Amino acid sequence: MPVPDVKLLENAFNEFSRASDSIISYYGMLESRIRQLTKEVETKNAELERAGEYLNNILNSLPVGVVVLDKRSVAFQNRNAAKLTAGGIVSHLNVDGEKTGEIKNGKECFRWRKERLTNGFEGKEVIVIEDVTEVEKMKERSERDERLRAMGEMAARIAHEIKNPLGSMELFLSMIQEGRLRAKEKKYVDYVLFGLKTIDRIINNILSYTRPKTLVLKEEKLFQIVSDTLDFMSVSIMGREIEVEFNAAYQEPSLFDPDLIKLVIMNLISNAIDAVGEKGTIRIEVKEEGGYALLVVSDNGVGMPEDVRRNIFNPFFTMKDKGVGLGLFIVYNIVQAHGGFIEAESAAGSGSSFFMYIPKDRQ
Repeated sequence: MPVPDVKLLENAFNEFSRASDSIISYYGMLESRIRQLTKEVETKNAELERAGEYLNNILNSLPVGVVVLDKRSVAFQNRNAAKLTAGGIVSHLNVDGEKTGEIKNGKECFRWRKERLTNGFEGKEVIVIEDVTEVEKMKERSERDERLRAMGEMAARIAHEIKNPLGSMELFLSMIQEGRLRAKEKKYVDYVLFGLKTIDRIINNILSYTRPKTLVLKEEKLFQIVSDTLDFMSVSIMGREIEVEFNAAYQEPSLFDPDLIKLVIMNLISNAIDAVGEKGTIRIEVKEEGGYALLVVSDNGVGMPEDVRRNIFNPFFTMKDKGVGLGLFIVYNIVQAHGGFIEAESAAGSGSSFFMYIPKDRQ
């Protein structure tokens, strides 16, 4: 081989060797960079996974339901929303054009707010659902308290206004009665006096119902008062084909007026007896809920429509032919005087339940 060709081939091998060394060097640098990037990606993925877990933890800890709808199908929901979807709440949310609303699902009440997502998430909607059942109950109790307080004050004022002229009329009639009257005239005066005394008795009852109750507090066991009341009313119950189920889950003593609470229990059981008629079942339970001793009286009777349920504690409101409409009003005042509250749940044709809450400890 001529010398120039050998020299040329040697130079080519040298160039190839340098290129190979350069490639090996670059490959080593690239491999190191890839390892570094892989490590950074793994770190970022771990951070993203941790951030996702953190976000899910936050969403699942929220006291509201969060739902993401993708073309009307659920793409995401937190733990609270999962409970609501089981009750069919989400099916009520596919309302075009409306951003807020309220849903009633049996005894429960929910409020929702909807917003459309943007920035690449078009077609998706996020919905926040809040359970406002307890808030609505508190609102109803507050409105009822205000209404009954106003009605009580009005009744007391009217009663006082009527009572004064009644006293004068009775006095003058008594004076006329002392004079010389024929038998027929005396009979008419007696009729008028009887009517005035009847009106006076009704007014005195109204005043006694509207005045704050004076409690004689004793440490008693609520379940025992219920048991004694059932024994007392056993004759009325046995006269009909009524089954009574009594469960005393809470048997600790509480501080209350036993005579007044017995009056409350008798009233609730009597109403349940009337509701179930000749046949039926009455369930009575004493249990503990928070800081309250809770009495539940339920029946499988005719139930009440919503407009009746909302007014049953009003004075002179009754659905009974011979009722005066003061029984549940008195019950309400007695329970309220104890620092407790009473609620009713019912629907037409599906029975009624009354819940009486009495504080376990009274400061």
